[in-house]
Amino acid sequence: MLLVSVLLLPTTALGAEAPKAIKLFLNEKRLVSSEVEPRIISGNTIVPVRIIVEEIGAKVTWDEASKKVTIVKDDVNIQLVINSKTALIKGKKEVMEVAPIIDKGNTMLPLRFIGQQMGIEFTWDASTSSVHMFKKDESDSKPVTGPVDVVDDNTPTKPPTTTPPTTPTNPVKPGDGTGTGTGTGTGNNIPDPNVHLVQSIVLTDKDLTVTAKDGSLVPTTMKLANPNRIVLDFPNTVLDEPLKKLLVKNAGELSSKNPLVEKVRFSNFNDNPATVRIILDLKSTADIKAQSSKLPNQWKATIAEHQLTVVIDAGHGDNDPGALSITGRHEKDFTLSMAKKVEQLLLQDKRLNVLMTRSDDTFIPLDDRVSFANNIQSDLFLSIHGNSAKASVSGTETYYNRPESAAFANVIHKYAVPAIGFPDRKVREADFRVITKTTMPAVLLEVGYLSNKNDETAMYKDAFQDKLAAALVTAIKEYLNLK
Repeated sequence: MLLVSVLLLPTTALGAEAPKAIKLFLNEKRLVSSEVEPRIISGNTIVPVRIIVEEIGAKVTWDEASKKVTIVKDDVNIQLVINSKTALIKGKKEVMEVAPIIDKGNTMLPLRFIGQQMGIEFTWDASTSSVHMFKKDESDSKPVTGPVDVVDDNTPTKPPTTTPPTTPTNPVKPGDGTGTGTGTGTGNNIPDPNVHLVQSIVLTDKDLTVTAKDGSLVPTTMKLANPNRIVLDFPNTVLDEPLKKLLVKNAGELSSKNPLVEKVRFSNFNDNPATVRIILDLKSTADIKAQSSKLPNQWKATIAEHQLTVVIDAGHGDNDPGALSITGRHEKDFTLSMAKKVEQLLLQDKRLNVLMTRSDDTFIPLDDRVSFANNIQSDLFLSIHGNSAKASVSGTETYYNRPESAAFANVIHKYAVPAIGFPDRKVREADFRVITKTTMPAVLLEVGYLSNKNDETAMYKDAFQDKLAAALVTAIKEYLNLK
């Protein structure tokens, strides 16, 4: 759905300047994919078929004999033929400006034409070259949580990238998904007693204060980069009338005197459940920390300069020993030793705040590891493990789950594999809880197979662990752009 919305963007660059990379967001979640780049043909942006249909829940099929692509979504049926400008929309012929093509095995379709059939809305933030997208009449929209690059064996295409090649010339007003709700808060006549009125949003040079007419305020918090933002969602709330009057297309804006905040934006983000969203557009990275308030209907937080935080997670512990090695040693001992070595090297860089989910032989439930990292708003999460399978299996695997973790997984794997020296078993996707439920880029590294004699022999040696720890620290610093 996110990707589809780009189709409405103008496709010509401004003057002779090089086009800027455009960032794409769905409900404040950055969408990242790989390999295939959109192209411009006769002033039209064309993109891989999946960048259009998969994210909005449409079904796409491919007929090799006729070179025909069929896209079905609810009552919309679109049929397109490669190299033909004639399309069938619900059985009626329509002419497109450009024809679909196959480029290096990828089916490429015109964004604008497909989007007109699917009803997509978006906002454009010119200052950051960001497109923020949502589907019309979908008030209960939810963030993308799964991988973007879904492959259907019936269609000749590869995973796409999300960088259209041109900068819009007629962008719509800036936004960050603040307009996805319908803004139907009922003012002082709220039928649901569990929904509370947000009466004021005040940002000083240090603090943010949000006050409701009654009830308690406990937001969920997201920190997002490129551009840097802090997003606060207050469940079971709607804006009171004075704040609603400031909305333009369900997006309000407040100026800021805070040295770390460019501006404050707010909206009735969702109706089901009723949710007020507040976004702090940051001048650079910053942290937000909730403070106690004397009033139960008031939420306060301090905005402070950000210190990069890395959480190192030693897998297993105590009564959860993990895998048993071929010589009877426990995975939990290997992971703790490795994690400590990584921690000690990272602590040498005073720019970093380094925290461990466990520093001794303690059992920490998976959800507690996740909550620990999320609550401190960590920048990165690295979980270290040893694997187990048949005795003949050997090698290193790096796992991620959410699209925003893919880049971190790739850089970890790039440095880990040569340092380890085991066979390269690639970067993979999986639904391990600690990399699924964390809100920052999160990676789980399976260093080697404790069930393999050669892997296990190396993994418990200090020289091996020291070399790997140094490689992981190099990877972390590269990802964080720390020279």
